Amino acid sequence: MKVAIIGAGLTGLSAAISLKDYVNVKIFEKNDVGGLASSYCKGYCIEKFYHHCFKRDEELIKLIRRFGLSKKLVWRVAKIGCEVNGKIYPLNTPFEILRYPYLSLYDKIKLAIFTLKSKSRNYEKEDYKSVVEGIREELGENLLNSFFMPLLRSKFGDNYKEVSYAWLLARVAIRSNRKYSGEELGYLKNGFNQLIERMVDEVDVTKKEAKLKKFGGYEVCGEKFDAVIYTGSLNSLDKKIAETINLPKIKYQSSVCALISLKEKLTNIYWTNITSDLTFGALIEHTNFMDFEDYGEHLIYLASYSTPDGWLFKCDNETLRKMYLKDLKVFGVSEKDVRWIKVFKAKYSSPIYEKGYIKKITDYRTPLKGFYIAGLTSKPNYPERSMNGSIKAGKEVAKVLKSDFKIN
Repeated sequence: MKVAIIGAGLTGLSAAISLKDYVNVKIFEKNDVGGLASSYCKGYCIEKFYHHCFKRDEELIKLIRRFGLSKKLVWRVAKIGCEVNGKIYPLNTPFEILRYPYLSLYDKIKLAIFTLKSKSRNYEKEDYKSVVEGIREELGENLLNSFFMPLLRSKFGDNYKEVSYAWLLARVAIRSNRKYSGEELGYLKNGFNQLIERMVDEVDVTKKEAKLKKFGGYEVCGEKFDAVIYTGSLNSLDKKIAETINLPKIKYQSSVCALISLKEKLTNIYWTNITSDLTFGALIEHTNFMDFEDYGEHLIYLASYSTPDGWLFKCDNETLRKMYLKDLKVFGVSEKDVRWIKVFKAKYSSPIYEKGYIKKITDYRTPLKGFYIAGLTSKPNYPERSMNGSIKAGKEVAKVLKSDFKIN
């Protein structure tokens, strides 16, 4: 039996590894192998878009163990902060949080209780409610406007009003592995590129745009297959096939991320949420999390979000570079302090988890026999996408395919 997998991101690679001992599998990928987890390499490798993992990421950790990389998986407390009017306030220890001047003590207590309770909440029950409505009801108008609103706008732009409360609850829950001095996160020392490379070594990846035809069986780039697993964005799927299987209308976000080398360290914080009206919504200083010696230069990410038709995504890289340099002046960084800037874009980096999104989650099976869909719109990536969710979706779709074709 021959199976084509369209897309060599973590879902496609995971599905291929799960199937390779049972069927003939071939992956087609027109862009970067690894998808959103692909890396920029220059003597060292670092992800084009910031990455870290969590203790609950069981499937990712199993995969790391399988490929003999467990000793490279390190867990460290990642310091976080919040920028207001150009000043960065650390928000890690209880004392730092108490000193933060833009929230009352009462609001800080409410926020702490909310964070603790989120771990055990059934967020799916809040899928019908907007994030604005949920915050307002549970935490009040002041926390909504002074704390959450800048973050929601930077993350979703004008779409923030449509986002489900379930998204926020799940996001808070998976980020609640806190120590006294801050949140503990994981990273694969020297980069997740090592994991991608080991996965690719086990499967057959063809660097070619997958031109798919349906004629009883399936044809991809002129080669016939018995089944297809599609792991790309639903918006990129062939229109005839999309209409046949009656796919839900999914709104997508785009990611625009600048990776920057600085001559000097910028802060002592890993992740800073930005509340000012800047081009980016988060400043992530990677070499405050991983060792400077691994890279030989100070590396930061400036993370922005857009939509596929938004001005930010469509903006050319040179214009974006100038905008990032201008905004960095808020933090006392001039152009002479910058060694280089690389700008990376992902057109369909995540669904926008709207109210009622749970009804739009795609099943692995479709009405077309032998045609499967897995990836960002699969259940393991609801209501927050992750490396772990994508790997799990790949394993699950492989299991479904094996069951359908009675493969043992």
